[in-house]
Amino acid sequence: MNGDQTVAALASTLHVTRSAVRNHLTALQADGLVIRRGVRPGKRRPSALYGLTPQWESAFPQMYGEFATSLLAELHAGDVRGLEVALRGVGDHWVAADLPQVAGLRGQARLKRVKEILAERGFMPSFTRGQDGHELREYHCPIAPLSAGYVEICDMVHRWLEALLGVPLIRVKCMRQGEQYSAYRLGDWPAVKS
Repeated sequence: MNGDQTVAALASTLHVTRSAVRNHLTALQADGLVIRRGVRPGKRRPSALYGLTPQWESAFPQMYGEFATSLLAELHAGDVRGLEVALRGVGDHWVAADLPQVAGLRGQARLKRVKEILAERGFMPSFTRGQDGHELREYHCPIAPLSAGYVEICDMVHRWLEALLGVPLIRVKCMRQGEQYSAYRLGDWPAVKS
């Protein structure tokens, strides 16, 4: 769909009846792919406007993963240093986007915000406090299919986490190595003291 459309406009473009368009729109709304966005004034009466939701793209085959995997393979095959440089740039981008969200935060407030950032990105995080200090656990890795063949991706995520938390981390478990979750030991540091 090219912008918000009325039933009449869709019927004309698709060369189908208005009833057929309404039936399809009802089904698409039920699937969360289309939403009614308002009305367009008409000569006799206003017409409802329909538009696509952000979820519409998920209804079509995607090649992002295949493309990214191929790109990583080419970078790695040509020059491992090139892959490292590219991933450092990606990590720098992540840091630039997320570090301002924790600027000035300390203690539990910083841990809470970092946890929210990780959750928003799909890492399913938790922080625990044990005898060895704080530990960050990630129960899901949204880039696991890519990192499976490239430790450099795990290293990029590690650097990003260190920037967000403001301290060095020690990776003690990694899903890439078959563990049920990835874990990083933070120790007892001033940035997390309550």
